[in-house]
Amino acid sequence: MENISSDILFVKEQLGKAEAALGIGRKDNASKILNDYLIGAIYQIFEKDTSNKELVYELAKLLVKVRREIRAVQCYMTILEKESDAVTLNKLGNLYQYMGRLTDALEYQKKAVEAESHRPELWANLARVLMETGQIQNGIDLLRKAIDHMPENAHAHSNLLFRLHQLPQLDPKMLYDEHKKWAQKYAPISLAKSSHGNNPDPDRKLKVGYISPDFRMHPVAFFFEPLLDGHNRDAVEVYGYGNVAYPDTVTERFKSKFDNYRDIYQIDDKQVVNLIEEDQIDILVDLAGHTSDNRLGVMACKPAPVQVTYLGYSDTTGMEAIDYRMTDSITNPPQSQQYYSEKLVCLPGVFSCYRPLDFAPSLTPLPASQKGHVTFASFNNSCKIHLPTVELWAKILKANDNSRMIIRFKGGDDEGVKQHWANQFEQLGILQNRVDVGGWKSLADHLEIYSEVDIILDTYPFNGHTNTCEALWMGVPTISLIGQCHVSRFGLSMLSCVGLEFFAASTGDEYVKKAIVLAQNLEALSILRRTMRGRISASGLCYSKGFGRKVEAAYRKMWHQWCQSKGVDISKEHIELGV
Repeated sequence: MENISSDILFVKEQLGKAEAALGIGRKDNASKILNDYLIGAIYQIFEKDTSNKELVYELAKLLVKVRREIRAVQCYMTILEKESDAVTLNKLGNLYQYMGRLTDALEYQKKAVEAESHRPELWANLARVLMETGQIQNGIDLLRKAIDHMPENAHAHSNLLFRLHQLPQLDPKMLYDEHKKWAQKYAPISLAKSSHGNNPDPDRKLKVGYISPDFRMHPVAFFFEPLLDGHNRDAVEVYGYGNVAYPDTVTERFKSKFDNYRDIYQIDDKQVVNLIEEDQIDILVDLAGHTSDNRLGVMACKPAPVQVTYLGYSDTTGMEAIDYRMTDSITNPPQSQQYYSEKLVCLPGVFSCYRPLDFAPSLTPLPASQKGHVTFASFNNSCKIHLPTVELWAKILKANDNSRMIIRFKGGDDEGVKQHWANQFEQLGILQNRVDVGGWKSLADHLEIYSEVDIILDTYPFNGHTNTCEALWMGVPTISLIGQCHVSRFGLSMLSCVGLEFFAASTGDEYVKKAIVLAQNLEALSILRRTMRGRISASGLCYSKGFGRKVEAAYRKMWHQWCQSKGVDISKEHIELGV
């Protein structure tokens, strides 16, 4: 017994060291600690006493963090050989989903629900996999059922709001009503601080805080970093409040770019609120909305006099405690204000700034000129692909003899998923050999695939954002379809910013026609490919310094509004400073 106790102390110490190394971004050190000897020791402890399976769970979690997913799978399988319990089945299902093995994920999440059918959190996890495998409505229905049985789970309800944007038809009023319901239940205005002691000087240097789980390798970081770099530090002092579960090299880089950085991961809302109040933040900007690991509970308490939501979420938060939402007049025309609880602040031009990745490959000649056929592609998340969109793609392929289509998304390598999409196209008269469905490997590999693509076909109603910017930088035009909601107008916004708004269509028929006409003009495609980077570089889409000034002007105007509410006389000159 003494030997077992000492072994347990040893492995706990080692696991703690690995966790600490990961906490400061030292993934290599953590991986060295998680060696075969330690793994074997943990297995031996579990074999002797299965009540120690928490050690195996902790090991699996850390192995995933150092990208050794197969070893993590073995951890869960080791437990399941002894006992088939819902917790382990669920954890394995979650891991398979993370790995993109969606058929396996679906199998194990179903087994978890069968093992303990009374647990709504298991229904919610199964719902996520259903949606990832294209069963959007079934997944949303199951998620609603889970939420009904977990009325206090604000994050599960947030996930529903996020997922509603993946429906094949979007109703802005329905989305607004759903967001308001969430806010009334979990973030009532009664939670918000009603007065703040910040100095209401309209022209002083402002303290601006950004709160996000995505200061890491994530699309939000790609668009936020140009703003962070573009800020005029004579005008604003910039604070970062990082709720980052898995810090990485991007996290470390961001820490050095903020004037002050606070790690708030696993710190409760009340403590974070106190921290922000102690920092005397003037304008607090949420970069997550209803996405994973958000801190809307902090925003609900209104620790800063002016609060803004921006960038990371494509809709209203529904919260009265958040004053403004930064956007642009294309993604949010004036008539859309009625569907937002926040006051819309439209930045001149486009609502975000894109910085091309340093390792983006050089441009290649037009593939169609070498292959003799046009290659279309979609690289958006599978949850954004619906049958009505596939029907449009099939019409485009039929009109272009010998044309091909490449589809890539996380989980696309799963054989069951491949077959699902092959069947969809085959039922529409497109042979399997014309559609290549596959998964993601790495960001570098993903960018290389553009060398095989002539035209990107956007998804609808949830357009691509990051992928559209990447495609344009790689010289590949995007045909996009415009809708009513913010997410259905990304394409139009990005394309308009670089003078290519004629590639955005108002109807499905127009979308098909534009793709067909462009595919028949290889000379135009070649010219676009050669000149696109220059076009983008010269546009507002990539001008970080200018973008920073636009955002700061918006902040200053928000600040003037608050100062006015405190009885400060804002002269006409002051108002103009904030425009």
